[in-house]
Amino acid sequence: MSEKEMEIVLCIPGPWADRSELVQSIVKDSGGYIFAGMVLMHLETKQSCELDFCDRDDRMLSAFKAAGAHWKNTPEMELISTHKSVCYLISKGGSIESAHSIMNAANALLNSGGYGVKVESSGLAHPPKDWEEQCKYNYLFKSHSSYVVFITSDSTYSCGMHNFGLPDAVVDSSESENPSELLRVFTHYLLSESPTIRDGQTFSVDTESLAYRVKAHPPINYGESSLFNNPFGMWMLQAC
Repeated sequence: MSEKEMEIVLCIPGPWADRSELVQSIVKDSGGYIFAGMVLMHLETKQSCELDFCDRDDRMLSAFKAAGAHWKNTPEMELISTHKSVCYLISKGGSIESAHSIMNAANALLNSGGYGVKVESSGLAHPPKDWEEQCKYNYLFKSHSSYVVFITSDSTYSCGMHNFGLPDAVVDSSESENPSELLRVFTHYLLSESPTIRDGQTFSVDTESLAYRVKAHPPINYGESSLFNNPFGMWMLQAC
């Protein structure tokens, strides 16, 4: 997948019985968006993305539970089982601006009755209140928690930084007491500070913590057509 082909895809199930009901809900409750053709657009800013309106999907609840373990036993999660349709928002990825724009579009659908957001391009699911909070504080880079997930086995690695146009990161799990937190801090630093990282330089969470050498690493291959693939590469952190 090339950088030009990279897409952000967000999934929002909701109560809309048909397209007409969705259009009406958006006009009434979205906060300034319209849906025409296959485009969802904010009237004031003219920011837009593609909206694909689909029928109910009986796999939706299990998919959200797998991607949103932190809220899978809540009433908000169970509400997804009642959805009548699903909206998929699609936009070109690879920049902070596009990642924030489509986040706001998803929030508009939540305001219009949506039950939650699943980030298809990294595998995270969020309840409406959390997503609204993340959108509200995008200027503080709360969007990092919207898009980026950490997977731990022998190695711990991030997935989702490509949505911002940035590389992911990996560390040998044995080289840190809390490898997920180490990568969370490092990837948040990449997003919030836009630093110039060079192969071989060092990184530390703070002056009291272990230093790591940052080395270029091949990105994880999730499969040819996977939305998880990161064309911007990956950094490996190696304990000094």
